[in-house]
Amino acid sequence: MADSHRLRKNEISQDDPEEVFEMIDIIGEGAYGLICTCKNLKQNTIYAIKFLEIEEEDEPNLQKEIDILKESSDCPYIVRYFGCYMKETTLMIVMEFCNGGSCLDVMTSCKRTFTEDQIAVIVNHMVSGLAYLHSHRVLHRDLKAGNVLLTSEGKAKLADFGVSAKLVHTLQKKNTIVGSPYWMAPEVISVQKGKGDGYDFKADIWSLAITAIELAEGKPPLFDIASLRVIFLIPARPPPTLQDQSKWSSEFNDFLSICLQKDPAKRPSASSLLAHPFVQRGNKKDNLVQDLVKECLPLLLQAREKKKNKDKDKGDGESDEEKASAFARGTRITINTSSGTWSSYGTTVLNQDSGYGTVEVKDISDEEEA
Repeated sequence: MADSHRLRKNEISQDDPEEVFEMIDIIGEGAYGLICTCKNLKQNTIYAIKFLEIEEEDEPNLQKEIDILKESSDCPYIVRYFGCYMKETTLMIVMEFCNGGSCLDVMTSCKRTFTEDQIAVIVNHMVSGLAYLHSHRVLHRDLKAGNVLLTSEGKAKLADFGVSAKLVHTLQKKNTIVGSPYWMAPEVISVQKGKGDGYDFKADIWSLAITAIELAEGKPPLFDIASLRVIFLIPARPPPTLQDQSKWSSEFNDFLSICLQKDPAKRPSASSLLAHPFVQRGNKKDNLVQDLVKECLPLLLQAREKKKNKDKDKGDGESDEEKASAFARGTRITINTSSGTWSSYGTTVLNQDSGYGTVEVKDISDEEEA
């Protein structure tokens, strides 16, 4: 593996992170490690820090994630990056703290879904973020409610670039199955079956629309079916729709129908979607998300405190079911197609059907990702 794909040590701060930050709370966990809120002792500012126990084989993906975050720092619809620290073998990626949590957090902690106007705002921001990424030849590859963060200022921001890819040129296509099963575009799944010639930015457009359905209905289509079976059903079935289309506007239904076309060539680009009437509805209406975060914040804080106390009480007596739930959000899972083992950074997944996990199936013929 080329050294250029390794972590660049000159980009890692030489300061001792324990002298710079004070840990406040754990706000996310999974096979990838922990995400904690930490206070910068000099600035008195709160950041979200991802803690990763790294091994040499992890370095290319981590460097890629850092590069994407760093290069996207001027986009207001992508979570901001503030640097890296190292403590022994633990890498710490310092990011903007979005105190509204993820869209998934809002739905689970507040027992609610989003209104159509709120979805329009969030989709507007997601499309803006995607237009920026795609213009810089970056595929997100893992869009879902759990990877869209909300701020108290009313912004929705794309996060978690652990499985993102950067194309060398705009016509290049990928040949690796990456993403979360329920949100995967048909052409992504078809790659492993030897059909099609890869996929490009249009795969993100499909996942965008599935996320919009998730925000409206609380879960993505086919969520009642085991994830391993879903990857066979998505390419075979007609494109999904809202369960009761009559409850939603014609603009929303049209947005979904054009984004969920089976032929990726017929899907619009992110930049062209900015002109769609449904996306336009969310323009300059950040106050709708701002009010939502303000309303939900007490419940979000309560849920975080409850989880913290539960973690403190259970200690080492964690059941397999509880351990498996750690893989439920934002986990990058690799499937070894020869052995059938699911793993993520060397840890065997206890629950193969944890629906919110991210799956990566690598084809040995796939080229090295830039």
